[in-house]
Amino acid sequence: MARVNQADSGSGPGTGDEGEERIAGSRIEHARIHNRRLVFETIFQRGPISRVEIASVIRLKPQTISSITRELLEQGLIVEAGRSSGLRGQPQIYLEANAEAGFSIGIHLDQNLCSILVLDLTRKERARRVTRIDTGDPANAVKALSSTLSALLAEQAVSSEHIWGVGLVLPTFGSAGDDFDFSMRHWQAWRDFPFADELHRLTGYAILVENDATAAAIGERIHRPDTQEATFVYYYIGHGSGAGLIIDGYPYKGIGGTAGEIGLLPFAGLGGSQTWPESGPEAADGTAAQGGLISIGGLGLACGLGLNPDPARILQLLAIRDHRLMDWLASAARLLRDVVAIIEVMYDPGFIAVGGALPQPLIERLVDRAYPLRPTPAARRDRVHPRLITARLSEDAAVTGAAMLPIFVNTSHNFRHLYIRQNLADVRPFEVAGSAQP
Repeated sequence: MARVNQADSGSGPGTGDEGEERIAGSRIEHARIHNRRLVFETIFQRGPISRVEIASVIRLKPQTISSITRELLEQGLIVEAGRSSGLRGQPQIYLEANAEAGFSIGIHLDQNLCSILVLDLTRKERARRVTRIDTGDPANAVKALSSTLSALLAEQAVSSEHIWGVGLVLPTFGSAGDDFDFSMRHWQAWRDFPFADELHRLTGYAILVENDATAAAIGERIHRPDTQEATFVYYYIGHGSGAGLIIDGYPYKGIGGTAGEIGLLPFAGLGGSQTWPESGPEAADGTAAQGGLISIGGLGLACGLGLNPDPARILQLLAIRDHRLMDWLASAARLLRDVVAIIEVMYDPGFIAVGGALPQPLIERLVDRAYPLRPTPAARRDRVHPRLITARLSEDAAVTGAAMLPIFVNTSHNFRHLYIRQNLADVRPFEVAGSAQP
């Protein structure tokens, strides 16, 4: 498996509850790195932005901001993006990230399907490809993935020396150290295959590995810049289901990286998942129903009910209100109602967004049918958002989040939140002066 960066879970600066205070107080060098990352992250997220506006956001001294921005300009990581006019005093110079200073690659591997997205530092899409890959054989799948990626970058003339890394998103796998095997069906061969190390060997890029639900949550967060939208849960439905947790703007992953594995919850009367093998009621086709939240795994259950997993076909069935799909919607909505109650009691999020690999109209129908929700403390009159909503990013969320992982790891100022399972070989750190990264 990919090596693990546990920068937020052990010794070192920024691991305690005080967070930034420990970073700033432990060593002068740590404070410099923290401030440099903080300034660049502010420009990246809010640019074009002036130095005065940066100071109002992060409350650093003007001299410190001027020194850091001058250094970032000299290294070509940011550029000037115009000047203010018609205002009193000296015109303000606006700054933004330099689009050509770096590229980030996102890869989402679903069952026999691969999506690749290349973003520049302004988060503009520079290349995209969707292709079929046999994911039943991890060794050949990684080779095919490497070849497809190389061809795509060559076609788009993207320089390999400016690539910050690859975010690789797949379902969650267990390992030989786990007491139980909770790998999804079809993915068992990936469980102990060193796919991240192998992809790094074939491409030479730093590989950052994440599960699809957490990546989708990161992608959704990017499209929700409002500070009131910084704590939410993304409920992801694909062949399986899970939850990506965003707490105070950052993904929360738990001590072992498996927080949000809602698909493993046992529900009385629904039968068992691979982890909870108790028997349950029969499904519509006469076979034993698969239990837990895996039973609302979207395309996986659709196939079990004899439905064509093709999104266009699902939309056709939705249009004619096919009884099999309507039965699935009814049962899935009942189960989603219970899941929402569990998540709200545990995390009290600002809202729960539902998305994933299913067509958007089907997700919208599922959310509608889940109402009325169960009474929980989240049912307050002062809410900014509804408790359960359709995600802004659905089918694109996982690959968008994947493409943001290298940027997140290399620019985030909050070291407590840099727990990303990753291959650390050849990662050029943000703080190295003169490098292609900040």
